[in-house]
Amino acid sequence: MVAGNSGLGKTSFIRTLFGTLKLRTRGGALKNKASMAKFASSDSGASEDQGSEKSPTSPVESSASTQNGNGTKASGTKDSVGYATGKLERTLNSFETLLEIDEGNEKINLTLVDTPGFVGTDDVIDAHCDEILAYLEYQFDLTLAEERKVRRNPKATDNQIHACLYFLDHSGTSGLSEADIRILKRLGTRVNLIPVISRADTLTRTQTKKMKQAILKDAAQHQINFFQFLSPKLAQRLLAQQQGDGEHHKKRASRQGPGDDEEAEELGGNDEEEEEEEEEDDDDEDDWDPETLEEKARLQSLTPFTVIAQEEDGVEIRDSNGKLIQGREFPWGVLNCMDSQHCDLNGLRSALLSSHRQELKEITYGYFYEKYRTEKLLARTKSQHIAHQQQQQLRQMQQQQQRQQQQPHHHQQKNGSAGGTHLRNNGAIPTVGPSSPIAGPWEE
Repeated sequence: MVAGNSGLGKTSFIRTLFGTLKLRTRGGALKNKASMAKFASSDSGASEDQGSEKSPTSPVESSASTQNGNGTKASGTKDSVGYATGKLERTLNSFETLLEIDEGNEKINLTLVDTPGFVGTDDVIDAHCDEILAYLEYQFDLTLAEERKVRRNPKATDNQIHACLYFLDHSGTSGLSEADIRILKRLGTRVNLIPVISRADTLTRTQTKKMKQAILKDAAQHQINFFQFLSPKLAQRLLAQQQGDGEHHKKRASRQGPGDDEEAEELGGNDEEEEEEEEEDDDDEDDWDPETLEEKARLQSLTPFTVIAQEEDGVEIRDSNGKLIQGREFPWGVLNCMDSQHCDLNGLRSALLSSHRQELKEITYGYFYEKYRTEKLLARTKSQHIAHQQQQQLRQMQQQQQRQQQQPHHHQQKNGSAGGTHLRNNGAIPTVGPSSPIAGPWEE
């Protein structure tokens, strides 16, 4: 998914990326999302009943059927390819492009989601952000509904958005704007965020370096979590390998933080425990070989990624050798969008489709989806608890009303009986005389 302010070249980026893909077929589908507001305004949540096989209702599909007028979803080869190669137009509605591609001799089903740019007042921007979040949560609901089926589909489609490329404007500020901070903090709760600096051909190398530093500084200050291509733990391991301090030191550095060696000496290390820990780390060491760690470090150093879009409207660009390339032509020379000396598009493409594709998916399911699933289950448990409390309160109120209805009649009978006895006692006139038991005192 691409997101960000209006006019930053998000659609141009998708079209440039499309030109680098090797399509298995010229097919693919293009779904006009019409407006993501339909996700926010409709109840797209999964059924709360365990074991229910009812899938969430897609407001998009109903919208597409209405627009077509023939009960079918908006899709087709012409629309998909035309969207990526035809005349460039401003994105007013959200689009989802489904493609089947080959990447490194591997078949990949790729989904590209283009969204309109953020523009307007804070309220309008927040509402737009709500729509994107609702779309992301709808994908979670589809997975949640599939999990609750009695018979699951072994070929269920992966509907999740595994990365959101957030485009940043470098013309107005040296770092993140207030709107960027607000949006990124919200989107970062549902999807892997990868920051992108668009229109990098207008920046010098010095400006690019300062811009990247300012963005990362603001992100750290406001606790915005971008996707980490190289975690601090792996960075420490890579540093140990580069220093060449020995295999034993490298394995210890992969497990320990600063000062752990001193603490171990104070506590007295256990060689047997260390050997067991090293054996447990063997698989991890094999997974992260020096070349992989160096590639991760390279991608991390590129963040935020600079991108440059190709010339539009059918303009062909050729390099000095006459080879057709994706680029832009200037009076001073030709710029190649896929040249790492000009921008980071090639590295970003490699990370998304190859080196970090699986890692992005694992984080999506292992962290973002599980977090959402837990929130839904806790909310359902809480709502059931509240409903139970309300039922108890209702029963108590009904019982209290019944007691109040019975209490006046009983009270009236009690008061009537007591009153009659009082009259009889007061109505009896004492007899004063010798035969009276109280004759003596009265006589005095």
